[in-house]
Amino acid sequence: MTTNTAAPGAGPLEAVLFDMDGTLFDSEPLWDVSLAGLAEMLGGTLSSETRRRVVGGNLRDTARIIQGDLGVEADVEESAAWLLERTRQMFALGVPWRPTAEAVVESVRRSGIPTALVTSSHRTLVDEVLTQLDPGMFDTVVCGDEVTCPKPHPEAYLTATGRLGVDPRNCVALEDSPPGIAAALGAGCLVVAVPEDGEALADGHGAVVVPLETVTVDRLISFLAARTG
Repeated sequence: MTTNTAAPGAGPLEAVLFDMDGTLFDSEPLWDVSLAGLAEMLGGTLSSETRRRVVGGNLRDTARIIQGDLGVEADVEESAAWLLERTRQMFALGVPWRPTAEAVVESVRRSGIPTALVTSSHRTLVDEVLTQLDPGMFDTVVCGDEVTCPKPHPEAYLTATGRLGVDPRNCVALEDSPPGIAAALGAGCLVVAVPEDGEALADGHGAVVVPLETVTVDRLISFLAARTG
């Protein structure tokens, strides 16, 4: 049985906070479809560089980046709304877990450690995912359209830890993108990055970078202890 303690002088692991897209769920291929569709609707083609730039971003910034890279002047709100609905349609068909991700969340819950889902995605997309999961898998959920300042601002993570009543300095956040890492670090969390492409985060951006399949509760506790012990 896992003991939720850290090194002498360090606080216990009070909560584990999970990003959604690309961290727990293999939803990026679904975003590929909707993002390419938006570019096509705007009269262009989504480049691989533009696709890389919008990972982890919010809808308005994503629409703005795509329009700018295509050299198109269009209504950002309309583009964002189109992207949201197309992505919702894709999510409704089913969003698969990344390998071992479900087991990681379940192991945290079995250890009695609170969990939160902290995502840049809008509530309409998150609800499509939550309907596919067992009820109560996350103690709280913070969505991108439920905060004033989305990632990379720390508001979403501070909102989650506030709801849980925990100290963000005693929490671990699992992320996969620079905006998400910046948000969690800004909130004071220890960040463990679990990108599908480890080379994409070669320098870690301030996070500990490990393969998702190696994440265990004991390892998360040890990471926190190493930082604060």
